[in-house]
Amino acid sequence: MSESASKSIAPQTGALLQRLRQCLGPDSLIEERASQRPYECDALPLYRDLPLAVALPETVEQVRAVLRICHELDVPVVARGAGTGLCGGAMPHPEGVLLTLTKLDRILGIDPLARTATVQPGVTNLAISEAAACHGLYYG
Repeated sequence: MSESASKSIAPQTGALLQRLRQCLGPDSLIEERASQRPYECDALPLYRDLPLAVALPETVEQVRAVLRICHELDVPVVARGAGTGLCGGAMPHPEGVLLTLTKLDRILGIDPLARTATVQPGVTNLAISEAAACHGLYYG
């Protein structure tokens, strides 16, 4: 990010955090640096950084609200699942919001004939395998 873009984000941090608190609630926003440490990298610990905030939405509506707020304030967003990737794809942006999707963990449907599952992004591989087992299927 350019120096001028970096300077424009700092005054907006207070507004960003206030708006995120309003849409997410206190249990779904991590602002404290020490509490953000588990989110500083994915399974590739070579590269680490802390975001401005970690958002943990519980509903699709909250995801939309976070994205809308960040778009309006021109704040970068990095989406993160479980953080098990090995390529740095969930690396937080130091001037952005880490949108953690682990609370969106519902299996919406399994179609054994088509061998497909419709799931939210926080569903684990194990949960899909367990749900598919009654159909004689395994997801790995």
